Amino acid sequence: MFLNVLMWCMIALDTARIASSLELQPDMPNVCAEQELSMLGARQPCVQAFTRMVKVWKQGCTGHRWCVGYERRTGYYTAYRQVYSMDVHRVYRCCPGWTQRGKERGCLHRVCAATTCFNGGRCAERGDQICQCPVGFQGTRCQYAEL
Repeated sequence: MFLNVLMWCMIALDTARIASSLELQPDMPNVCAEQELSMLGARQPCVQAFTRMVKVWKQGCTGHRWCVGYERRTGYYTAYRQVYSMDVHRVYRCCPGWTQRGKERGCLHRVCAATTCFNGGRCAERGDQICQCPVGFQGTRCQYAEL
Protein backbone atom coordinates (compact mmCIF):
# COMPACT_ATOMS: atom_id res chain seq x y z
CA MET A 1 0.00 0.00 0.00
CA PHE A 2 2.77 2.45 0.98
CA LEU A 3 4.65 1.61 -2.23
CA ASN A 4 1.58 2.40 -4.36
CA VAL A 5 1.13 5.78 -2.68
CA LEU A 6 4.83 6.54 -3.12
CA MET A 7 4.71 5.67 -6.83
CA TRP A 8 1.58 7.82 -7.30
CA CYS A 9 3.35 10.79 -5.64
CA MET A 10 6.40 10.35 -7.89
CA ILE A 11 4.18 10.28 -11.01
CA ALA A 12 2.36 13.44 -9.83
CA LEU A 13 5.68 15.23 -9.25
CA ASP A 14 6.97 14.23 -12.71
CA THR A 15 3.75 15.51 -14.30
CA ALA A 16 4.06 18.82 -12.44
CA ARG A 17 7.71 19.16 -13.54
CA ILE A 18 6.77 18.53 -17.20
CA ALA A 19 3.90 21.05 -17.03
CA SER A 20 6.14 23.73 -15.51
CA SER A 21 8.87 23.10 -18.09
CA LEU A 22 6.38 23.85 -20.89
CA GLU A 23 5.76 27.35 -19.56
CA LEU A 24 7.68 30.12 -21.28
CA GLN A 25 10.92 31.06 -19.53
CA PRO A 26 13.25 34.05 -20.14
CA ASP A 27 16.10 31.87 -21.41
CA MET A 28 13.98 30.43 -24.25
CA PRO A 29 14.25 31.86 -27.77
CA ASN A 30 12.05 34.88 -28.64
CA VAL A 31 10.49 35.13 -25.17
CA CYS A 32 9.89 38.59 -23.69
CA ALA A 33 9.14 39.57 -20.11
CA GLU A 34 6.18 41.83 -19.38
CA GLN A 35 4.74 43.38 -16.24
CA GLU A 36 1.13 42.38 -15.62
CA LEU A 37 -1.26 44.06 -13.21
CA SER A 38 -4.04 42.17 -11.54
CA MET A 39 -6.57 43.28 -8.98
CA LEU A 40 -7.02 41.03 -5.98
CA GLY A 41 -10.21 41.20 -3.92
CA ALA A 42 -10.50 39.93 -0.38
CA ARG A 43 -13.02 40.03 2.45
CA GLN A 44 -11.64 41.90 5.43
CA PRO A 45 -13.25 41.46 8.87
CA CYS A 46 -14.19 44.62 10.71
CA VAL A 47 -15.40 44.45 14.34
CA GLN A 48 -18.24 46.85 15.13
CA ALA A 49 -19.46 47.80 18.60
CA PHE A 50 -23.02 48.70 19.53
CA THR A 51 -24.68 49.77 22.78
CA ARG A 52 -28.12 48.71 23.94
CA MET A 53 -30.24 49.01 27.06
CA VAL A 54 -31.05 45.70 28.75
CA LYS A 55 -33.87 45.09 31.25
CA VAL A 56 -32.52 43.54 34.46
CA TRP A 57 -34.11 42.52 37.76
CA LYS A 58 -32.63 44.28 40.76
CA GLN A 59 -32.96 43.33 44.36
CA GLY A 60 -33.60 45.79 47.12
CA CYS A 61 -35.48 48.50 45.27
CA THR A 62 -38.06 49.14 48.03
CA GLY A 63 -37.45 47.06 51.05
CA HIS A 64 -36.49 43.54 50.15
CA ARG A 65 -38.46 43.41 46.96
CA TRP A 66 -37.29 42.93 43.38
CA CYS A 67 -37.84 45.55 40.72
CA VAL A 68 -36.99 46.15 37.08
CA GLY A 69 -34.06 48.33 36.10
CA TYR A 70 -32.11 49.07 32.93
CA GLU A 71 -28.40 48.79 32.26
CA ARG A 72 -26.30 49.80 29.31
CA ARG A 73 -24.52 46.85 27.66
CA THR A 74 -21.99 46.89 24.84
CA GLY A 75 -22.15 44.17 22.21
CA TYR A 76 -19.85 43.38 19.31
CA TYR A 77 -20.40 41.89 15.88
CA THR A 78 -18.14 41.18 12.95
CA ALA A 79 -18.93 42.76 9.61
CA TYR A 80 -17.00 42.12 6.42
CA ARG A 81 -15.97 44.58 3.76
CA GLN A 82 -14.50 43.97 0.33
CA VAL A 83 -11.01 45.42 -0.12
CA TYR A 84 -8.94 45.46 -3.30
CA SER A 85 -5.21 45.59 -3.89
CA MET A 86 -3.10 45.71 -7.03
CA ASP A 87 -0.61 42.93 -7.68
CA VAL A 88 2.25 43.46 -10.14
CA HIS A 89 4.00 40.35 -11.39
CA ARG A 90 6.21 39.35 -14.30
CA VAL A 91 4.85 37.12 -17.05
CA TYR A 92 6.63 35.67 -20.05
CA ARG A 93 5.06 35.78 -23.50
CA CYS A 94 6.23 35.40 -27.06
CA CYS A 95 7.94 38.56 -28.33
CA PRO A 96 6.01 40.54 -30.96
CA GLY A 97 6.13 38.71 -34.27
CA TRP A 98 6.72 35.26 -32.75
CA THR A 99 4.43 32.44 -31.64
CA GLN A 100 4.66 29.09 -29.89
CA ARG A 101 3.11 25.99 -31.40
CA GLY A 102 2.30 22.86 -29.49
CA LYS A 103 4.76 21.82 -26.80
CA GLU A 104 7.82 23.54 -28.27
CA ARG A 105 10.42 25.09 -26.00
CA GLY A 106 10.16 28.78 -26.77
CA CYS A 107 8.60 30.86 -29.52
CA LEU A 108 10.08 29.43 -32.69
CA HIS A 109 7.60 30.46 -35.38
CA ARG A 110 7.48 33.85 -37.00
CA VAL A 111 4.15 35.63 -37.33
CA CYS A 112 4.24 38.16 -40.11
CA ALA A 113 1.29 39.88 -41.76
CA ALA A 114 0.88 42.87 -44.04
CA THR A 115 0.76 45.23 -41.05
CA THR A 116 3.74 43.71 -39.19
CA CYS A 117 6.53 45.51 -41.08
CA PHE A 118 6.84 49.30 -41.28
CA ASN A 119 8.38 51.65 -43.85
CA GLY A 120 8.02 49.33 -46.83
CA GLY A 121 9.57 46.29 -45.15
CA ARG A 122 8.55 42.76 -46.15
CA CYS A 123 8.23 39.57 -44.17
CA ALA A 124 11.60 37.81 -44.06
CA GLU A 125 11.68 34.20 -45.09
CA ARG A 126 14.91 33.30 -43.25
CA GLY A 127 17.09 34.44 -40.38
CA ASP A 128 16.31 35.91 -37.00
CA GLN A 129 14.63 39.04 -38.33
CA ILE A 130 10.88 39.15 -38.80
CA CYS A 131 11.04 41.77 -41.54
CA GLN A 132 13.41 42.36 -44.42
CA CYS A 133 13.98 46.13 -44.36
CA PRO A 134 14.50 48.43 -47.35
CA VAL A 135 17.64 50.58 -47.53
CA GLY A 136 17.58 53.32 -44.89
CA PHE A 137 15.59 51.42 -42.24
CA GLN A 138 16.44 48.91 -39.52
CA GLY A 139 14.91 47.11 -36.54
CA THR A 140 12.95 43.89 -36.15
CA ARG A 141 9.96 45.56 -37.83
CA CYS A 142 11.86 48.20 -39.88
CA GLN A 143 10.69 50.81 -37.39
CA TYR A 144 13.96 52.80 -37.11
CA ALA A 145 15.56 55.05 -39.70
CA GLU A 146 19.30 54.47 -40.17
CA LEU A 147 21.44 57.45 -39.34
